[in-house]
Amino acid sequence: MYPGETVNKIKLTRNFPLETELDSANLILTPEKNSVSASINGVQLIFDETNGYYYNNNLLIENDKTYKLQISAVIEGRQLYAESETTTPKTGFKILNKNLGDIKYVQQRAKLQFNPAEGTGFYAFSIRPQNATLDNFIYNNPYIPNLERKDVEEEFNRYIYQMNLIINVNSSPGEIIDYEVRELNTWFYSDYKVIVYGGDENFKDYLLTVNRVQQPDGNFIEPEFHFLGDGIGIFGSAVKDTVTFNLLPR
Repeated sequence: MYPGETVNKIKLTRNFPLETELDSANLILTPEKNSVSASINGVQLIFDETNGYYYNNNLLIENDKTYKLQISAVIEGRQLYAESETTTPKTGFKILNKNLGDIKYVQQRAKLQFNPAEGTGFYAFSIRPQNATLDNFIYNNPYIPNLERKDVEEEFNRYIYQMNLIINVNSSPGEIIDYEVRELNTWFYSDYKVIVYGGDENFKDYLLTVNRVQQPDGNFIEPEFHFLGDGIGIFGSAVKDTVTFNLLPR
């Protein structure tokens, strides 16, 4: 959830045992099929049947406030309950240069500067080309030589969806944090949007553990969740804003 926005797009789904066929028709938990009751700080959420998520346009999220999600549902005849809390970041987050203009590949880097939210030391960056095609892919790059068109096509989404993290930043009031978008995160000559997220503890723990779910001995472990009861998942909050730039050939 994001301060300044209303509660939106909260998805509630069920789990299925390993090695069983996924029943997509019954994946989303609904009030009709599962007697779902979902609320945040006692305010009931509304189910959007068309899009399959829960929302409440009257619940505006504020900075530095704790929100508690409570869910009850009936699945295969069992009454289940789960809850989770998130405390939204404090105020103070501000991007100092939102439009970086033209950036020449390799010769320059997009350099972001922002003031952190006080007490929030974890920041995630979603780096997305706005016009990604096989024609404007950067085949002549310093990291993966001799790429052919068919190679890029097979891994196309991997090149589009880029993310980076910084942790333990100095989040004292008035601090200025610098971040550079490196060539490993820009694979197309295109306009770019970089969404900067300053995440709470739940947001941070999930992103830091979601890709580390297998131990050296082969056993699987789950990411770090902050749910009590019968549920797993992520219920977090963050401040966010967007930076733009245009990547040009050198």
